[in-house]
Amino acid sequence: MARMSTIDIPLFEMLWTDVRQVLRQIQKKPAFAGTAILVLAVGFGVSTAMFSTIRNVLLNPLPYKAPDRLVQIVSRWPKTGEQTEWSAPFRDALDWKTAVPAFQDVAMYRYMLLNLTEVGGQAEALYGLRTTSNLLPLLGIHPQMGQWFSAGDDQPGHTHVMILSDDLWRRRFHADPQIIGKIVHLDNEGYQVLGVMPKGFNFPLKLGTGAQLPTDQMQYWIPLGADLSKEHRGDPNAGVIARLKKAIPIGEARAQLETSCQLLQSQYPATNKGMSAVLLSLRQQTVGQFNAPLLALLAATGLLMALTCANIASLLLVKGESSSHELAVRMALGGSIGRVARVPLIEGIVLCFAGWSLGVPLAVVILKFLIYLAPIDIPRLAATRIDLQAVFLGLSLALLCGFVVGGLNALQVLKRSPREVLSEGPRASSGRPRAKLRSSLVIGQIALAVILVSGAGLMLRTFVNLLSTDIGYKPDHVLYSVTVLPPSQYSKRADMELFYKKVLDRLRTMPGIESAAASTGFPMVGQYDNTKAQPAGLANGDRSSGVSTDFDEVSPGYLEAMGVRLTNGRTFTEADTANTLKVAVIDTNLAKKLWPEQNPLGKLINTDDPAKPVWRQVVGVVAPTRNRSLDITARPSVYVPLSQGAGWINFVIVKSLAPPEETTRLLKSIVSSVDPNQSVFFAQSMSQLIQDSIATRHLLLVALAFFGFAALILSALGIYSLVSFIAASRVREVGIRMALGATRGNIAGLVVFQGIRLALLGMTAGLIGSILLSRLLIGLLFGVRPFDVETLLFAILALGAVTTIAAFVPAYRSARLQPMRALRAE
Repeated sequence: MARMSTIDIPLFEMLWTDVRQVLRQIQKKPAFAGTAILVLAVGFGVSTAMFSTIRNVLLNPLPYKAPDRLVQIVSRWPKTGEQTEWSAPFRDALDWKTAVPAFQDVAMYRYMLLNLTEVGGQAEALYGLRTTSNLLPLLGIHPQMGQWFSAGDDQPGHTHVMILSDDLWRRRFHADPQIIGKIVHLDNEGYQVLGVMPKGFNFPLKLGTGAQLPTDQMQYWIPLGADLSKEHRGDPNAGVIARLKKAIPIGEARAQLETSCQLLQSQYPATNKGMSAVLLSLRQQTVGQFNAPLLALLAATGLLMALTCANIASLLLVKGESSSHELAVRMALGGSIGRVARVPLIEGIVLCFAGWSLGVPLAVVILKFLIYLAPIDIPRLAATRIDLQAVFLGLSLALLCGFVVGGLNALQVLKRSPREVLSEGPRASSGRPRAKLRSSLVIGQIALAVILVSGAGLMLRTFVNLLSTDIGYKPDHVLYSVTVLPPSQYSKRADMELFYKKVLDRLRTMPGIESAAASTGFPMVGQYDNTKAQPAGLANGDRSSGVSTDFDEVSPGYLEAMGVRLTNGRTFTEADTANTLKVAVIDTNLAKKLWPEQNPLGKLINTDDPAKPVWRQVVGVVAPTRNRSLDITARPSVYVPLSQGAGWINFVIVKSLAPPEETTRLLKSIVSSVDPNQSVFFAQSMSQLIQDSIATRHLLLVALAFFGFAALILSALGIYSLVSFIAASRVREVGIRMALGATRGNIAGLVVFQGIRLALLGMTAGLIGSILLSRLLIGLLFGVRPFDVETLLFAILALGAVTTIAAFVPAYRSARLQPMRALRAE
């Protein structure tokens, strides 16, 4: 033990002496050290924030028991390729529960929007679920208080019990420990509280709507209580999840489900013909659509981190060359080669550690900015934090980076003898094999920069293309809102229409309101019904015949408020009532499919059950509208008057010159004045809705633009430092050339050429690498090819301009040298 202590103490003292020497060197060149630490802090900060995001959103298992055995079932029509986002038929799901041996259990749910109408409190619309009684046991979760509802509660007429979310329990009921058994009023009906879910619990994690709601937290769960006599086959009207039995592969379950769907098609051809189902892992259904953008961000982060390390390594190599003469003198005076080489290694580690220390708080800021930019529907993103695991991963990355950049510098010391260094002189270092490493690092930086800048260019063009797409609407000054009336109070269609008529009439009298309308659906929020449109003569009882269309019931003034362009005929008026001729307005896409090269006005169309057709006369034709998404081609559409429909009215549309916030307050006050028990659940300008629909792409654009800009700066820094070093090492050569008649332009061109040559090599390598990144972005691009010549040309020109400017600065200094001073330089 005594021997070990005599060895360890001097070693520790030597290391501490080396660290202090490095710190003194850093103090002598604070600009260099500050730049290096800041560059490293950005790299480590971005990497730590992105690791935390990827881990929490994509890598962490879903917060349920054995989540790898949970699957979601959605409907699909193989002939057309159409597929629902989250739903399948309730009746078919009951059959799958017993017909698919791979399923241990199957649960169903439906989204609900009910008004909390407590005495003395303002009505609040709450998003929640109606679910079968086996949902929570299937997920393997238990309430933190009370109990889940039983199978007896999940029966028609016995559903007035509820489970509260922790958020609702704390926010509206002040975490009342005696809440169990109390009555809570939803839509003026009493519900007995059976339990409170644990803090942080939510199901589903991903909402079944395209709207960016204020929160994705379900506020309550109540029994579904389905009446089977009112459930129709072939109607995807419920969310369906299942738990697979142990050791059953998902492929086997898919095959069994397909067999069951084929059997249902043969048993119920009138409703299930051509209809199948897709089985997805619950994780894929929850976060699958965010795999591509987040992995693209992770790849870009990795490229930025590699670029950062290469940049610091090249800077340290250049700095190391300037101090190589001093290190050679130390070795010549008796210093061990290991001791001398340890100094640049420690320098790299110290700089990276300092960069990591600054990068941790920077990561917190970057993560908050990322959450602010990202769409709210990315599951679990809002709950992401920079925890100890992320901090220690960043520390490990910093130490690794320190060993790499410091080790490269130390290797240059070990490769050369003191005699070699001293015989060359302090400036004779260019043109040697060791210069290849410095040049390779700069070439690598430029290649990585080309990849990042081209990626940013692709997303910029995608974003511009999306915003310039003709969606068929004029979103300026249009605000939409959601108000769901309770069936218990508005069971009759006439009562519902009267409520909205009063709201619209009062809105239209308000100053600044140009128009107001109501509808059953609204674009971009996933609330459009899908139906089959059949011309006269085609309706033969086959539900699969006809043209698949988006269907919406709208009030007079809706199409005008939305700015939909009328191409032929007329739109709806107050004269179109339930007692007059049933009419419809279709778009040009549907007109071309049903009556090509004919005038559709006056033609008859059916959008109801083909076995019981309801014929409507086409009175108008409008331009196509993109109802699903900006990047999905406009589908055929049909509109019918609200007064002649049977759907549930959910939306109020207001066109106003006032700010959206002011219009929203006005709308809420009018709804409350018409019925104090009703509230506006959500209101948003249509312009913001469109922005939200491309929020994921906007996030990628901002991130890649930042990465691309950082890559340009780092590449310029790398070129500048290397060309400056080369210029300094060729001072005597410059003096000789100028003495022999070379002009300043010749000298500047000679130095600039060094930088341009490296840039060209880096750009060539970057072109190849950009193909790999573009493949990650392929599902997010719109109106631009992954390997787009114009975008790559832009990236190359940008890098060329930046690197040329960076190389010109030292070239300008070299060209201004006086020949005699250059010749006297060592």
